[in-house]
Amino acid sequence: MGLSPPPQRSRTRRRAVAVLAALPLVGAAFAFAPRVQAQLLRSFPEKARLARFEMRIFPEALLDGEIVRLAAAARIHDANNRIVMPASLSGTHDVLVENDASGQIGRVWILTPEELAAARERAKSR
Repeated sequence: MGLSPPPQRSRTRRRAVAVLAALPLVGAAFAFAPRVQAQLLRSFPEKARLARFEMRIFPEALLDGEIVRLAAAARIHDANNRIVMPASLSGTHDVLVENDASGQIGRVWILTPEELAAARERAKSR
């Protein structure tokens, strides 16, 4: 006469086996899922203007070669639309810039090549 494991233990084991069996299906779903980032289209305010941006020591930056100040609450979005810290930026970037009510730089969007082309077309039509 063989002893069988308690019912609670076998139920837990079946759940674990089911979860492990489902893992490859979950991995395949993520592998074949379309990139959400590629489908994400950013919209920019109409008053945002195209410029070349270079971050200096916060709050100072160069905008088209002119020294400007970023607002204390300025937000800089990278090409993936993530907010980045000013200290992490280096180099010169093609951006859209929006000033805040005091005239300081309030928001900056670093552009992808496709967004840059669209922004240039928009600037030409103004």
